[in-house]
Amino acid sequence: MKALTLINTLKQLSDLVKSLKNINKSKREKYLNQISSISNQYEKLDVPTDLSNIYDSLCNKGKNLIKELKEDRNSKENTHKIEVYIRYLKAAKGDFEGSSNYVNKYYRSFIFTTILFLALSPQYFGFILPAVFFIPIFLGIKGVKNRSINGLYMSLSVVPVALMTSFIWIRYGIYAFSNYQIAISKVIQDTGRSISVAKALVTIPPILALILLTLALVQGYRGYKSKDLFV
Repeated sequence: MKALTLINTLKQLSDLVKSLKNINKSKREKYLNQISSISNQYEKLDVPTDLSNIYDSLCNKGKNLIKELKEDRNSKENTHKIEVYIRYLKAAKGDFEGSSNYVNKYYRSFIFTTILFLALSPQYFGFILPAVFFIPIFLGIKGVKNRSINGLYMSLSVVPVALMTSFIWIRYGIYAFSNYQIAISKVIQDTGRSISVAKALVTIPPILALILLTLALVQGYRGYKSKDLFV
């Protein structure tokens, strides 16, 4: 199914945006370029019939936006409304192209990064840092499931602290493997554990830190690649 109705709606929206004087020139040009680019992409796209409900919703949102912009051309909310609709257009295109599964890939990398971050960070930061990130993690999980752009941003906030945690453990691992017996003796002295447990405590966390580093980088990359799939 060709997106003829939507393309016509986008043309009307583009003409209307050109006439909105309360939007500064740079933003207006940005919106016009985005709408033009999206329109060209939809011209080459066949909308799957089983996703016609998404397509119809997209057309209706566009018509409602045009109506709202015409009714109040000077509203301060116009820029926000246009930006939200552009995000809908990009996200829906991902659905029509079958690339929305990439959100699930991002979600998995986010979850695994979070698990390792929560497991490794208390050793150096206590439970304060994981506690501080409990709400962003919770909102990230909920938001990514709902394909919310704010949920994506919340989930991405884990990446910097995950990288920081991994770097600290990797640095310790370099020291520990260079001074293996000393590191083991110190763990035994500090914890009172057996030699086998001490060896595990010396070797396993740095290995997990390398995995955490990889996962955090993958999450950041997938987050960037999938940003247009969120609304």
